[in-house]
Amino acid sequence: MAYCSLIRPLLGLLVAGAAVLGCSQSSDVISSNLNACLIVTEADVELAIGTPVTPGLRQNDRQCLYQAKRNPQETVTVELNPGPDGDTKSLFHDQRSKAGHQPVPGVGDGAFTLRSPIGGIQLTFLKADALVTLSLSSSKQPNAQAAVTNLAKVAATRLGGPLRTGPAASTEPGLTATPSQWAGDWYGCPPVGLMYGKGHLALSEGGTWSLTTAVLMPGTVTADRGRWQAESYQEILHGTYQVAGNDRFSTTGILSVTWDKLAKNQGPNKFDPLLWQSFAAVPRKVAVKRLPPVEPSLVGTWEGSAKFVDRQEEFVWTITSANVSEFYKATSQSGRIEKEQDRFRLTVPQSKTPPMFVRVLAQDRLELTDNSGTVSQWNRNEKLLPRC
Repeated sequence: MAYCSLIRPLLGLLVAGAAVLGCSQSSDVISSNLNACLIVTEADVELAIGTPVTPGLRQNDRQCLYQAKRNPQETVTVELNPGPDGDTKSLFHDQRSKAGHQPVPGVGDGAFTLRSPIGGIQLTFLKADALVTLSLSSSKQPNAQAAVTNLAKVAATRLGGPLRTGPAASTEPGLTATPSQWAGDWYGCPPVGLMYGKGHLALSEGGTWSLTTAVLMPGTVTADRGRWQAESYQEILHGTYQVAGNDRFSTTGILSVTWDKLAKNQGPNKFDPLLWQSFAAVPRKVAVKRLPPVEPSLVGTWEGSAKFVDRQEEFVWTITSANVSEFYKATSQSGRIEKEQDRFRLTVPQSKTPPMFVRVLAQDRLELTDNSGTVSQWNRNEKLLPRC
């Protein structure tokens, strides 16, 4: 099916090299790929600070510099200091003894931050035999602490092995817990490009899992004389269409899908119902400039599907005569759960898709690391979803 991913993230989050590193041990990264630009990628930095950045500039094998395109004075520096275990630990403890440091739980084998008097922030963490320092020099970043902490979690994950928080980690349940502590439904707000999606993760005691992530892209649409184009914050889509009666049409080009019309007030048949309801709970208003008219036969709410080797995608598309387009996409994957130390490995059978990882933090809280190394928090409360 000729379908280029509808939510092709502007940041290119699924960087192949990063995905490989996500499954590597720290010694492998340090010995064979000694490059700080691989520890935190351009996509990671853009997602964390919310603005496009230049490709990482290798200062040397141990340092990498990213600059905001709109303001080159806003920078993120990554410094990797590999070395014998005793040396890096000693250096970590020496730096942590400085006045003003703030401990950061949940990152590597220990982490702390130091603030700059001119508004920047620096986070240093230890992971196995590697010491990593992330420096954010932005006085205008509204939540610098969260930005640098998220970057550090990604870096720690890429350096391999489950994230630990020191002595407290041994008391966390992980896979040694009973099934009642990890099996069941979980809900989260995983990042999708520059937005947050709505996520539903199901883990079964029988060793299977399913994950559905849904996102809404509101915007505008034009459709006339067999050609259509939809524009949204995330994407510009276009192609051709062909009407087949009052209740069906098909699109080709970037999006090759057959669409069936939904009756008024009818919900979709295949879209995850819980995620769909959470979208309805949030009011939306889209301002539209004057555009060419939409062919009347396309006005309405439509649903369609696309099946791939490693995933199933469900779509709902609302088109109005006033050129308003609301495009919903739900991506579903499923597979087997494999045990790896104190975390899950979520694999997709017969697919080259890199695995994801889940680590249970408490009976009602877990951490999901996707195949780009991005970490998100999940819990058992579906009421979280409308806030994504």
